[in-house]
Amino acid sequence: MRSLPAVAALVAGCLTFSALAGCSEGADPNPDDSLTELSLAIQPWLGYGAWYIAQDQGHFTDNGLSVRLDDFEADADMVAALMAGRVDALNVAAHTALRLAQSDDVDIKIVLLEDASTTADAIITTGQIASVADLRGQEVAYEEGTTSDLLLNFALAQVGLTVDDIVKVPMGAAEAGAALIAGQVPAAVTYEPYITEAKAADPAVRSIFEASAQQGLISDVLVVRSEVLDQKGPAVRALLKSWGQAVDFYNANPDQGRAIIARGVGEEPEALASAFDGVHFFDLAQNRVELTGDYVDRVLPEIAAAAIAAGLLDLSDRPLDVVDASYLS
Repeated sequence: MRSLPAVAALVAGCLTFSALAGCSEGADPNPDDSLTELSLAIQPWLGYGAWYIAQDQGHFTDNGLSVRLDDFEADADMVAALMAGRVDALNVAAHTALRLAQSDDVDIKIVLLEDASTTADAIITTGQIASVADLRGQEVAYEEGTTSDLLLNFALAQVGLTVDDIVKVPMGAAEAGAALIAGQVPAAVTYEPYITEAKAADPAVRSIFEASAQQGLISDVLVVRSEVLDQKGPAVRALLKSWGQAVDFYNANPDQGRAIIARGVGEEPEALASAFDGVHFFDLAQNRVELTGDYVDRVLPEIAAAAIAAGLLDLSDRPLDVVDASYLS
């Protein structure tokens, strides 16, 4: 899960209605009958921010769509909504998409590579630990089952260690950063804006491993239920076109784009400056290359290997065949 603190209460309030129903963000109460309706499960992570731009700039309606963005706080609730057919598509970390692909309860495809973290996910320490190798025998705070878990397992593997060589201190990403600052643990795995907050609170805090060490390892994708692809294929193409237009807008107007995204996730742009700097958005041209090449051939297998090591995935009896790039045309 990725979330930003300012919206936690709002999202939690949405979930009290129903763990499966979601909370509509910007849904049109009287949709135009000429528009094809699609629903997307989303969390307040800026990597999904191009959807807020597409909504703000009218890309959805221009492409014949009425899109409902349903806010969730937890991965489990989003996945439950997808499996129950209450949402058509899901914005999610790549390793979670791979886990979904192994489920007998839902049939999905990855149709879009949305973003990849560079410096927005990291292992941080207060300086007494100088390298990943120095984590042996040390307490490390991180949220199990998440991108932090994936990053930690990958980093440890690079120096011949596993999570069995550290002392696990399970907690959320925000709490992990706070625990480091408070001196409760010597190392933490977290993401922005908590990395910047920790460094601002204690100048001794430094990153010893960042997601940029392995391009695409910490990345997010859009998955769509296969029955939706069958029934609304042209609408899915229009949806991806809207994403592409939004990313193009962001690249051409970064300040305005960041303001729209910040508003969508409930933060001020200034508070997310370092987070934006640490995330790369993929446009459609890059998607056509990555989803028919390196991301599928190299990155996804590496993500799968790290997820297996973390106990988050088992691909032993099924092929890694979950990407459908045909809707990018």
